[in-house]
Amino acid sequence: MRKGPDGVLDRLKNPTILVIDAIELAREHEVMILERLFENLVLTVDPFATCRLADGWRLRLPCRDWVTFHYTLRGGGGLRLATGEILPLGANVLAVMPPNFNHAIECGAEVNHETGVDGQVTDAPLCEFVAGPLDEVNLTIACGRIQVTYGEGLGLFDHLQKAIVLDFNDSPQMRTTFEALVSEYHETGAASHAMMTALMNQCLILVLRRMSDEAQGSLPWLSALEDPQLAGVIDVMLQHPEQHHTVESLASTAHMSRSAFARRFAECFNRPPMDYLRDVRLRRAAQLLCRDDLSVDEVASKVGFSSRSHFSHTFREHFGASPLAFREGLAPN
Repeated sequence: MRKGPDGVLDRLKNPTILVIDAIELAREHEVMILERLFENLVLTVDPFATCRLADGWRLRLPCRDWVTFHYTLRGGGGLRLATGEILPLGANVLAVMPPNFNHAIECGAEVNHETGVDGQVTDAPLCEFVAGPLDEVNLTIACGRIQVTYGEGLGLFDHLQKAIVLDFNDSPQMRTTFEALVSEYHETGAASHAMMTALMNQCLILVLRRMSDEAQGSLPWLSALEDPQLAGVIDVMLQHPEQHHTVESLASTAHMSRSAFARRFAECFNRPPMDYLRDVRLRRAAQLLCRDDLSVDEVASKVGFSSRSHFSHTFREHFGASPLAFREGLAPN
């Protein structure tokens, strides 16, 4: 491809290149919106565990009410679902388990022994669950559960209905992240919560990027970010929450009718667009209230509330404290 103005002409003359350029731009836009969304996530991390299995053993895992990640650090095995289906787990493969899914990890072509984790929980910073003789362990998996929400009504994994297996052999960042998580627990324990959260944020971004490539339809809101019409609306909400948005104006941004837009948005985000916008505004307000250079009136204005009383009432309903009390650190954790 020629450089300079002639190179531009070459691109304009080649429709295949134009399509590739458009796909790359759309992908960059999706990642940019996803990372803006992450600025307002509430991420709760449960202490991590390692599961170590010898050949011929199965390890039953507890049914969690949060999403569970299982990342294979060494060896290979399978993830057995309640239906009897077995999902293969190789090195550098991560399994995302929906909430309230019964499942077990097993190692070897033929399983003759089974145990559960209930009696193995310890007070150590990192729980280690073992199935079989330690000197015969052939499978090591790092496990943990997370809860990720955006506002009150959108849990990022709320609509996940099936287990997803993602191959990260082409992504050394994921292995580095999980090894750092395990190391952090071994070295500093519970005092490392901030570091754990930062590492899990990194892990989550990698997971969601990969899910958008390989698990189409598993998370409707993630698919929505690939839809230029809805992605543009989310971008406008996140970048300019202070603007006077209405369902009609947002539908216009999406180039859709009001009814079609409202229906499509609710399908993807499990809530009306104005409810989503309210959460965007309130979470941005909570961020701004951490600063000392803005009054409550200024914060209200910057997030799209024309009335301080309306802002204070809505903020209190959402966070359980007035904006002033929140600023002073009196809001509940």
